[in-house]
Amino acid sequence: MAIDEEAFRQIRDILNREWDPIGGCPADEYDRYARTITKMIHDNRDDFALMQYLERTERHDIGLGRFNAERARRVVAAIRKLR
Repeated sequence: MAIDEEAFRQIRDILNREWDPIGGCPADEYDRYARTITKMIHDNRDDFALMQYLERTERHDIGLGRFNAERARRVVAAIRKLR
């Protein structure tokens, strides 16, 4: 499946602006996560699945060991407004 590049760019911007759990990263730092979320949106995954993905990413993939659920809810809401 080809990724929707416009959706990817918009989601990337949201992750960099609204999410950014590491803080002050280069613009491409979260590209892997933006691509996955873009595919999840394309596959009609629900908000719960997006929240789980962000939680797993923060806690395990990035290794923060913590999860900011309020921030993740704002990110999911911003992504849903793209539709």
